[in-house]
Amino acid sequence: MIFILVMAFFTISYFMGMMVHSALMYEDKKNIGKDSRIGWVLSMVAGTGITGWMFYYGYYMNFLR
Repeated sequence: MIFILVMAFFTISYFMGMMVHSALMYEDKKNIGKDSRIGWVLSMVAGTGITGWMFYYGYYMNFLR
């Protein structure tokens, strides 16, 4: 069960990062290049942060409250 939760976390994080990347690189592109590694890393970190918050909030609302 833990393995499934970890895999779900990483999968959701990846796709959340892809959504952030597409919004950042194709809509709000200021001074980061379209194919830059820093843009990709920042997007994946943002996706992991958003997904981590969603998992933590779901855990909090279901078990800690």
